[in-house]
Amino acid sequence: METLKDKILEIIKNIDAEYFTAKQLYGILHTHSTAERKTVADILHQLEEDCEMVFDARNRRYRLVKVGEYGRAEFQGNPRGFGFLIREDGEDLFVPASKTHGAFHKDVVLYRRVSGASDEAEVVKIISRGMTQIVGTYDKSNNARFVIPDDKKFVKDVYILPKRDMGAKNGQKVVAQITFFPQDNRQNPEGEIVEVLGFPGEKNVDMAAVARTYRLTQDFPPDCKSQAEKMPHTVAESELIGRRDLRACKIFTIDGEDAKDLDDAVSIERNFDGTFKLGVHIADVSHYVNVGSAIDKEAFNRGTSVYFPEMVFPMLPRELSNGICSLYEGVDRLTLTCEMTVNAQGKVLDYDVFPSVIHSCHRLTYTAVQAIFDGDAETQARYADIAVDLLAMKELAEILQNKRNKRGNIEFASKEVTFVHDDRGNVIDVVLADNSFSHQLIEEFMIVANECVAEYAENCSYPFVYRVHAKPDEEKLALLLKLLEGIGIKVKHSQEIHNSVLQDALLQAEKTPYFNLVNDVMLRTMQKAKYSDVNIGHFGLASRCYCHFTSPIRRYPDLIVHRILKTAINGKMTEKALRAYEDMAYDGAKQSSIREKIADEAERKADDVKKCAYAANLIGQSFDALISGVTERGIYAELPNTVEGFISIEKLGQHLSYNREQFCLYGEGVKYSLGDAVTVTVASVNKQACKIDFDLKRE
Repeated sequence: METLKDKILEIIKNIDAEYFTAKQLYGILHTHSTAERKTVADILHQLEEDCEMVFDARNRRYRLVKVGEYGRAEFQGNPRGFGFLIREDGEDLFVPASKTHGAFHKDVVLYRRVSGASDEAEVVKIISRGMTQIVGTYDKSNNARFVIPDDKKFVKDVYILPKRDMGAKNGQKVVAQITFFPQDNRQNPEGEIVEVLGFPGEKNVDMAAVARTYRLTQDFPPDCKSQAEKMPHTVAESELIGRRDLRACKIFTIDGEDAKDLDDAVSIERNFDGTFKLGVHIADVSHYVNVGSAIDKEAFNRGTSVYFPEMVFPMLPRELSNGICSLYEGVDRLTLTCEMTVNAQGKVLDYDVFPSVIHSCHRLTYTAVQAIFDGDAETQARYADIAVDLLAMKELAEILQNKRNKRGNIEFASKEVTFVHDDRGNVIDVVLADNSFSHQLIEEFMIVANECVAEYAENCSYPFVYRVHAKPDEEKLALLLKLLEGIGIKVKHSQEIHNSVLQDALLQAEKTPYFNLVNDVMLRTMQKAKYSDVNIGHFGLASRCYCHFTSPIRRYPDLIVHRILKTAINGKMTEKALRAYEDMAYDGAKQSSIREKIADEAERKADDVKKCAYAANLIGQSFDALISGVTERGIYAELPNTVEGFISIEKLGQHLSYNREQFCLYGEGVKYSLGDAVTVTVASVNKQACKIDFDLKRE
């Protein structure tokens, strides 16, 4: 039934002029009484609120909105008051401080583009608040009570109402619940303290603050806990029906020393014709986590496990992640196996995916496997029953790695670190993480299994969650190519850039002093990998078809992939199932990409906090470093262990100009370029702002 609002909209669309007045509309509708006119005026106001209509207050005229004039986006704040609108299409818009209109960091807002500006907008309406809880430092000096946010993008301190501070002491880290948001950013939000974390420097307070900022918790809702407590501790014989029994096979896990969620195991056999039979056996989490269950809903919300130094925020309750799903040594476990026949050139001749049951014979570590590869006699003797298998795996992994490199795989220098703590939890060292071949071996096996599984789904046209990586951004790529040309690295490319071109540039850079420069700039040129229900390939891996299948304990997309595979394998892929999986794949890919981004930010923040705590003990000490970033305001320098500090342009001693294309600051007789070697002194550390400042030490 057509409403008066629908009728008014239809009339407006048929008015010849772009603008019209309320009086014109009253005449068309034949409204004469005050009550009738008030009803029409209310509808016009509602259309304006819904951003279907624009009112020009100066001329007192209305018009319909233009295509693209309004939109919805997430507001990203800046400490200087202005902000940006982060849009799904990747085209961000600038919002001046005068046009934020009460928006705070991470709010979802309705915006209107500013006329005459291609990349500027103003906030029209707050749709939902992004940060209703703030983690920060309690300041109750001068008879005022405020929480100073740790996240400086939230531009205002939160005023704490009287008697609402939970007895928090000055200087403690706290969590504040915001109870009132002001209409504009000139006023302070109001709130109450809901949790006192402790003083900075006390054990785990820094990590708890980061966790609360990103809404991470190790605890689970009561309904999840109740389900988890009912999970079995062992595999029953009745659960083996329809599974291939691999318990007599030599299958084992290879993980880090501290890993507890062991979701992948491997096996290998040499065939008479010189080919390899590689088995990748993945924990069958989908057997225990039913679609729509309390655990499943919570896993969807979390999207992924998040790993802090010495702390994990698991996607699944520990009864699953560290219990019945984890592929521990010496116990039966349900798995989903991808078994592949691979020839001496690394080509997968055939593969099969099937439900299975395994009995891991060893819980190996990367350290032990590498010791076997390095010829350590004692370790080889300890694992004599599988030493031959491990050497065969090494051979196959080298073949797979070589094949992947030939097709254009881009291998960036790894910068993952581990933190060394003392008994009180203080960081006493930052060490580059081990990336020995034992790590690379597992990576190669997981990649080839992921490709086989993705190819199977693609060939069958099943709804699916792919891991996709788009080609580099054209503008950033143009800057990279100019840089490569400027430092003498020859790049052959057509209009369509290919993986092998960038791979070759990186290999050339290894033979020059510019490797770190090229590695960092190329990394920044790359787009972010994400999840999608549409396959566009994986540029970085030079893979036509890729997915994540191998970590369902800690990643939700892998769990969706398992469900789809098992339904297909068991012959139950009906039309109804296809429709359900289409929705599941779309929603799962979107949510998992969002949650992965949040997890990455949280993990980086946790690492930065730890690095600041470590650097605070180095003040006054000097180190060799490389310039890791160049801006108009100064340079960033990175120590060999990845601790990074800033040197402001004022400290560099003379007037300098910034060259965006060459990634450098330059002046008379001096030039600071990305990748240059420098010597720095740790000048100061601001733990509150998570900022390290260096001084440049000149010879």
